[in-house]
Amino acid sequence: MFNIDLRNDPIKKLFFYYFIPSLCAMIALSTYSTVDGIFVGKKLGEEALAAISICWPVFPMLISYELLFSLGAASIISYFLGKNEVHRARLIFSSVFYFVIISTLVIGITLWFFVDHIALLLGSSENLKPLVVEYLKVIFLGSIFLVLHPLSDMFVINDKQPILAMVAMIIGSLMNIILNYLFLFVFEMGIYGSALATVLGHAIGFCVLLQHFLFKKGKLYFIRRFNFASVISSAKSGIPQSVSELSAAVVMLLFNTTIMGIAGERGVSIYGIVMYSGIIFFTVLLSIAQGIQPIASFSYGARSLERVRNIFLFGISVSVIVGIGIYFIFYSLDIHLVRLFLKDDIALRDPYLLEDTLKAMNVYYLGYILLGINVVCAIFFQSVQRTKSSFLITICYTLLFLVILLPILSKHYGIEGVWISYPFSQFLAFLVVLGIIWYETKYGIFSAGFIQKDLSCKKKK
Repeated sequence: MFNIDLRNDPIKKLFFYYFIPSLCAMIALSTYSTVDGIFVGKKLGEEALAAISICWPVFPMLISYELLFSLGAASIISYFLGKNEVHRARLIFSSVFYFVIISTLVIGITLWFFVDHIALLLGSSENLKPLVVEYLKVIFLGSIFLVLHPLSDMFVINDKQPILAMVAMIIGSLMNIILNYLFLFVFEMGIYGSALATVLGHAIGFCVLLQHFLFKKGKLYFIRRFNFASVISSAKSGIPQSVSELSAAVVMLLFNTTIMGIAGERGVSIYGIVMYSGIIFFTVLLSIAQGIQPIASFSYGARSLERVRNIFLFGISVSVIVGIGIYFIFYSLDIHLVRLFLKDDIALRDPYLLEDTLKAMNVYYLGYILLGINVVCAIFFQSVQRTKSSFLITICYTLLFLVILLPILSKHYGIEGVWISYPFSQFLAFLVVLGIIWYETKYGIFSAGFIQKDLSCKKKK
């Protein structure tokens, strides 16, 4: 393991130290959904692919619950580690972990009992409902692993062990691929097998991470104390990104119901392919934000505000370059991506499905170029405890403008209006981001007055 000094090492060195393992880990995590889509589409066909696309909003709902505590707690933990208050960091870690275990078990069991109603609320047709219910039952019972795995991953990263987080994600992802193949193609378990492979993959990844805390290999480990105030403070700090994921679930649900009304199950299948393929795009952008999060949080805790500003500018620059580059890569490889999800005889059964999916991808993914800037800004401001700024950015790029634009554009332009609503909404959110950066420069964390005030406080100490 490399030795790093969060206080003095160059920002670029620290960024890549966190970014590369985070990228590998997040890509591995994203393959859970992508692999499900590929195996289900290839083995069971477009109807089953549409069914798991209907189920998809459940995943960001679970992740939003995890992020409510993990990102908030991680930022506060890094803050206290920066102040060398290690015991307080352990108290927050332990309290959040205990609370999430118990509450997730209760939530998962409750959702299992209402799975039939949830399937209908997600927009399932009567034709798809049996497949949707079968898939969701397994996911709900295994939801504790779907939550604890990324939760532990976030804590391990903030305990200066990003390589371990990467290894755990890769192991879990590989197991998911192997189990998907075995359950679907060897044992012929159907859509139930794909859901079971996802749960078991997360369970294995979580076990890899758990040993780090059990054997006290870092500064963070379990202590026999519980502090509910720590849970509340973590939740408050994690609200912006939790809302981001929850909004993603709402948006997916809105897209699914809108598309079902315009293009039926075929349209939902197209949307599923667009989203499954785009996970990798989004994952890279999110990894950039996660790469600057521990550095920004630590520097803010250490009161190095000039360094905080430089971290922000660096993160924005990287997100712009990467966002543009990835779009052109996807544009070049789009036809190969789409074919991964479709049976070989699709040209005979639906000759225009491939062409329609490619058109949707090329328009929808334009929004990802600006999404990188929006995500980096949201997570950065959350990392330095500018919760209101982070929350406003988050609600704008995830939900607000899409809720307004999607019904209007789909009504006037049909399915084309559905696809164009996403890049338009990201552009409007970007305008909000520019306004918030101006505000933070004039009155907030980037202002001369804020830095001068902080310097005065340090002199008094």
